[in-house]
Amino acid sequence: MEEVLRIAIIGDFNFAYNSHNATNQALQHVEKVLDQPLNFYWLNEKECCEQNEDFYENYDGVIIAPGPYRQPFYFNSIISKLLEKDVPVLGTGDCFRLLVETYFTQKGFDLSREKIISDNLIDGNQFTGITLEKLSDEFSKLYLTKGNVEYSSSRYSILPQYSDVLAEGFEIGARNQYFDPEILKSKEHTFFLFTMFCPQVLSTSDMPHPIFTYFIKNVRRIFDIKATAS
Repeated sequence: MEEVLRIAIIGDFNFAYNSHNATNQALQHVEKVLDQPLNFYWLNEKECCEQNEDFYENYDGVIIAPGPYRQPFYFNSIISKLLEKDVPVLGTGDCFRLLVETYFTQKGFDLSREKIISDNLIDGNQFTGITLEKLSDEFSKLYLTKGNVEYSSSRYSILPQYSDVLAEGFEIGARNQYFDPEILKSKEHTFFLFTMFCPQVLSTSDMPHPIFTYFIKNVRRIFDIKATAS
C-alpha cells in the first residue's frame, strides 16, 4: 500500500462556499483515480503563522484555498516562507493576487504607490467562465484531454509592463482571453503553482481536474525523492 500523503489546506473553511467543498472533493477524486491515500487538514492563515518552523516540515504538500480570508495580511509571510521550502504548493483563486503582491514586494516595489494588480473585477461570490489561451508546452500537454474553459470567482488585471517583470520569476503557463496571466509556476521552486481560476470546481470522480492530479503526482514524486535520500 502506498504511503499516506499529508496535505495542508490553508484557508478559512466555510461549508457554504462551493470552492471550499470542491477542494476537498477534488483531492478525493485524485485519491481514488491514482490509488494514492491522502490525509488533508484545513488550517487558517493565523494558525499557520503562529506555528513554528516545523509546520512546513509536517506536510508533504500545501494547498492555498480560495478566499475570502479573514486575515489576508498573514499570507505575505506564508507565501514568502513556502517559496523557501522544498514542499509542493498549489494555490487557486483569490490567493493569486496575494502571490503577485508578495512577489513585487520582494522585488522592492512600493505597492502603496504603484497599482500593479487590480481589485477583483468580478462582483460578489459568483463564478464566471474564462478561456485559457497561449498555453505553454507544459500546460498544453496537461490540457490535452480537457477543454480550455475554466471557472473563477476572481479576475485580476495586471498591466503589461508588470506582467513582463512577473515572467522573470514565473513561467506564465496560460493567459485568459483578456491577456492576463491565469497560471503561474515558479522557475526556482521544485513545484509552486498558482491559478487565478478554481480548477477544483470542474473536478469529477471519473475525471479529476488535471491541475490537481499534476499537483498530487508531484507531491508523490518529491516525497519519494526525500524518502530515498534519507
